Parts: sequence; structure tokens; C-alpha cells
Amino acid sequence: MPDIRQRLLIVDDDEVIVAGLTALLEADFDVRSASTGRAALVAFAEHSPDLVLLDMQLPDASGLELLRQFKSYEESVPVIMISGVGTFERVVEAMKSGAESFLQKPFDYDSLQLTLESVNRLIATRRELAALRRTGGAGSEPAADRIPGISPAIQELNATVAQIARAASPVLIDGESGTGKGVLAKLIHRRSPRAAAPFVDLNCAGLSRELLESELFGHERGAFTSATNSKPGLFEIANGGTVFLDEIGEMDLAIQARLLKAVEDKRFRRVGGVRDISANFRLIAATNRDLPEDVAAGRFRRDLYYRLNVVRVHLPPLRERLEDVPILVDVILPPLAKELGIPRAIVTTRAMEKLTKYPWPGNVRELRNVLERALLTMRGEEIRTEDLLLANDEGVARSSSEGPAAEWEIRPLDDVVADYVTAAVKAADGNMRKAARLLQISPSTLYARMKR
Repeated sequence: MPDIRQRLLIVDDDEVIVAGLTALLEADFDVRSASTGRAALVAFAEHSPDLVLLDMQLPDASGLELLRQFKSYEESVPVIMISGVGTFERVVEAMKSGAESFLQKPFDYDSLQLTLESVNRLIATRRELAALRRTGGAGSEPAADRIPGISPAIQELNATVAQIARAASPVLIDGESGTGKGVLAKLIHRRSPRAAAPFVDLNCAGLSRELLESELFGHERGAFTSATNSKPGLFEIANGGTVFLDEIGEMDLAIQARLLKAVEDKRFRRVGGVRDISANFRLIAATNRDLPEDVAAGRFRRDLYYRLNVVRVHLPPLRERLEDVPILVDVILPPLAKELGIPRAIVTTRAMEKLTKYPWPGNVRELRNVLERALLTMRGEEIRTEDLLLANDEGVARSSSEGPAAEWEIRPLDDVVADYVTAAVKAADGNMRKAARLLQISPSTLYARMKR
């Protein structure tokens, strides 16, 4: 049976450390090791590791230089730097060169495990992104055949789409506003046999009964005062394809009756017309309302609800799948930056942590808006925590501006502490024990804070 464990390369000239790490990790990893820079390059090329543990200083090479060479060969391979001299400057240089994390010797097993778990999540995310890019195809829309995400809910949703896309049955999508119901409807259409035919969509909210009826069924010349010409409706235009009706719960009851007949018979008449028009379309409807409650209250037709509810798909809110936020950022950010004329933009680790801890009441739509604003206000190429204006930040800013301390800069606590730690390390000329004494904390607490 083939070995499906992840491949780990340990690069360190300390035989005791290599032996200890191998004993700890060989049950979970296919482990290889190298004690020199030259051997490490050969092992990297032959072994194609999924993860590297790399010492900062080797007999014949600098760990930082090896890190850069590894990244030039395969940028996506995560590298964890390990060192007995963990000055702040070395940590910063390693992170700038592409290291995912940093471990200070001697490190305990718990610290190692936490770091490996974090990097494993990164590996899973990167593999998912690579799959999304491959399936998207050259020059096509990212994630063209699936909803981006690694959460169980999204994986189950993508499996459901694969099953229902080829059918002709109506689909009812429910979910909160901003979750991407329109994106899901387009995905179902693209993966269906109707993909080459038209996809037409209409938001039913805010339209008068007369306008909605005209948009759906079309009208004949003279059907009403402003009808100076005949006009085909969306059902005619979508013949052979898909009609997507968003916010269908807002539709007038009279039009619901006409819609039911059109869905069942695939025939209808234009407003003011006397001739039946046939159109073969698939209907996908979406709502953020509780339709069973509306049915019980008489606001939505029971027969139409049952006809639409043949296939029901639920889009979970973003707060229930926060592990998908980094993937969504990777999908949304590049085209958004290009649209704004920004050549390159990256999200710092601390900013990404902030994004993955926010509950996103506005869901994916709010995430896109936050990223757009950050692109317009960032300095340089990095989106930092201060560039991310979230709803809870606005509340803090408002309350602080009402008092005498309106001129104060409101910053996340982690940022303030990070600056304080940085200043202490610099004041101690990189001596970590001296910096810990200045901060009146233990060296282990200081290392933990630096890793965060």
C-alpha cells in the first residue's frame, strides 16, 4: 500500500535534534534529513517535501540562503526555521524571506505540535487553492466550477452541486444576504448541460407588480401606456438556459400564480398577448426569507413553494465557516486589485488573523467591501490590521471620538503589544533574555509573544 503521509525534510547538523525530531514525527510524516546545505538541496530536489524544518546555521551554508533557494524552486512549500539564537532581526529576516514560522531551540513538544498543526492547515489551504486554480482554467474566472472553501459545509455544498447540476428540476437556494446565492446559481448553470445557453437573472425585490410581470413574461405593444414596442420577457430570452430569480419571497401573489404555470407548462403569454409562447428554461430561485413561515402566513403560495422546493440548497453564513476566509481573500483580492489598478497586494499575517476572527454579519459581500477599502487606503503593497475597517472598529472609533480623547489613535491591542515587544528587543540589542527582563516576563513568554 503506498505511503500517503506528508513528506518532511529536516535540515540540521545536530544529530541529537534530528534523531529526536525523527522519533517524534515519523509516525505522522515520511521523514528525510540532511546535515549540510549541499545535501539539503539534493534532498529537496529528490524528496519534493511537503514541509521543511530548517536550521538557521549549517556548516557550509546559511539557513536563510537555503530558505530562499527552496522558495525559488517551489514557493508553496512551507518552511519552519529553527535556531538557537532567536534575535528579533533574524526572525523578521526569516519571515520576509518566506518562512511560515520560527522555533527557538530548545523547543518543547507542545510548541512543535502547535506549529505543525498551524502549518498543516496552511498546507491544506494551499492545496485547495491550487485545485481551484487548476479547475478554473487559464484565463477563466477563479474557482469556475466550485464554491471556494475547505470547510465541511462548502465541501458538502460542492458535492451537492455536482449531483444536481445536470438535472432540469427547479432549485431553491436559501441563505442570508451576501452569502453568494447569485454566484451559486451561476455555478449550477455553468456545470449543467445548459451552460452554452443564456443565463438571465432578476432581483424581485423592489419591483412593482406591473414591472416584474413585464420583465418575466414580456409584453405586447400597447399592453399599457408606456408599451410603445413589443418586448420579450426573460423566460423567452432564456430559452434552453436558466432563469435565476433572487429574493423570490418578495414576489406578488398574483405573479406567483403565473410563475407556477410557466414553470410547470413551460408556456406563458406576454402581458397583453393572446398567443402562447413556449420556452424550455430551468428555474433557480433564491431567498433570505423563511418561506415556510410565509406560506403559513399566506404571503407565499403553497403550491409554488412545493414546486420550487424539489431541490433545496443552503448557503451557510461566513461566520460558520471562518476557515474559508483566507481562501476567499485569495480568490477576491487579485482581480479586485487589478480592477483598481493596483499591481500587487498581500495581506499580513496579523491582518489575516483579524479577518478570520470577525463574525462577518454582511457575509462574503462585506468581506469584498472591506478588502476594496483596504486596497484604497493601504500604504505600499501590504494590507495591515489598521487598513481593515470592520463594523466593530467603527463602533470603537465612534465612541472614542465623542469624548475628550478624540485625538487618540485606536489600535488593536495585539498591535500595541507587538510594538512594545519590538522596542524592548531593540533596546536589548537583540538579547532575548535581557529583553524579557526589561518587559518583566519570562523568556518563554517573550518567545511565545514573538511567534504570535
